[in-house]
Amino acid sequence: MKVLLYDGSFYGLLTSIYHGFYMKEIDIKLYIKDTYNSNFLNMEFYIDTEEAKALKVYNSINDKLGKNILKNVYYLHLAEGDEIPTLIFKYLKLAFKYGPEISLAKNNDIIINVDKYRRRVSLEAHRFTGFVRFKAIGENHYYSRISPDHNILPLIIDHFINRFRNQNFIIHDTKRELAIIYNMSQGIITDFSKEQGDYLFHNSFDKNYENLWKTFYSSVNIVERNNPRAQRNYIPSRYFKYLTEID
Repeated sequence: MKVLLYDGSFYGLLTSIYHGFYMKEIDIKLYIKDTYNSNFLNMEFYIDTEEAKALKVYNSINDKLGKNILKNVYYLHLAEGDEIPTLIFKYLKLAFKYGPEISLAKNNDIIINVDKYRRRVSLEAHRFTGFVRFKAIGENHYYSRISPDHNILPLIIDHFINRFRNQNFIIHDTKRELAIIYNMSQGIITDFSKEQGDYLFHNSFDKNYENLWKTFYSSVNIVERNNPRAQRNYIPSRYFKYLTEID
């Protein structure tokens, strides 16, 4: 079996797909290099990211298969799981063979998994737009730490920039050590270590605001209408640690 290893970037993935198609092998798997466990039974190739080849694949998907399949590929790229790159490769092989209508084949195992991961990524991004909580770390400067199951920062950056356009903020994905950093004029996603996040988190000065928010939450809460089961249906309990109002 041939294994193609890449750097984990979206362009790296597309470059690997480019090489995978030209190899014309039946059994090819794709993995991110940093998470792959080497196996002497496999023929392993590290694929350097090449923008020109990545763009060829990108444009081919967009022009021949449509924006929906391109969006599926991007959402899957953001999903967590060692099996994801190979799933994307198999999905595109099917799509280029049968056309964009392949996504309607809901009884196909590949399509079932593509739909499953896309929904997971999309739903998690939607949830985090609703319950990200910020700590004040300076005058008009705010910090939030999250640890989502999937790499959702690229999907939520525009939402928070539009919502908090007049504030400086950092949304820190501690699991991947990445962060959205916005300075009221530009927002970027960049490397951000746990140590940097810990310093900001523990040196924030908004404890009074946290207590005020908890007091407000308690005052509007109607005890007789508490429904923890319904609450968990809207927000899984594993996300409660990000909500200031829930101890």
